[in-house]
Amino acid sequence: MNDVKVTVEESVATVTLARSAKRNALTSEMILECQEALEQAMADKDVRGIIVTGEGPVFSAGVDISEFSRLTPELAMTFIRLLKGLCETVRQGAKAVVCAIQGHCVGGALEFALACDLRVATGDAKFVMPEVQIGLPSVIDAALFVPYIGLGRTKELLLTGDPMTADEALQYGLINRLTDADNMLTEARTLLSRVTRHHETTIKLQKELFEVWLNKGLDASIDYSVETFGAAFEEGVPQKFSRRWLEKRN
Repeated sequence: MNDVKVTVEESVATVTLARSAKRNALTSEMILECQEALEQAMADKDVRGIIVTGEGPVFSAGVDISEFSRLTPELAMTFIRLLKGLCETVRQGAKAVVCAIQGHCVGGALEFALACDLRVATGDAKFVMPEVQIGLPSVIDAALFVPYIGLGRTKELLLTGDPMTADEALQYGLINRLTDADNMLTEARTLLSRVTRHHETTIKLQKELFEVWLNKGLDASIDYSVETFGAAFEEGVPQKFSRRWLEKRN
């Protein structure tokens, strides 16, 4: 891999966008590299959780503008499907993913960050969806803005192309924690540890339910939840933890 770095430490895989000379702008090749790294981390039995971050002062300037300049309608479809696949990998993967964001988080990179389960950001972070400025609608995981920040704020963000500050992102619920650059990865790891302390099957089932809740109506979501509740007992995990709790109480 040329533009993506992967390290594994204490059961946490850190996937780093490593094209800092170009502000970690996303190319087709970089998207594929990142997806491969994430798929490998999801499949690695020794990895309990994943952190996604960017090298240097900027998380990512979004899609490399040179990609757009040469796209035909057919190539545009191929490209956006690549980015869609990357977002699906983190959103639908069985393991929790925390995105650690410093500096600018722009366009397709912000959609990627939204697809992650949790987000921490530095105080200088800026969240921008500038597609409208170059004649494009915001697509794929930009759809997650509505459940995160509401329709009114989503319309303002996508129709104006104006940036959202880190303080606003925290206030609106777009990010989970605000930190400084020196402590960003530590904060991300601490937040992730609060998830990975729980059984991996439980996290997998809960992430599956998040997808259902986002994509199906209330009745269908509740019905699916009932089936998932039963499935949780198949490996004996709730039984085991219930017995431990009872033993401690007695």
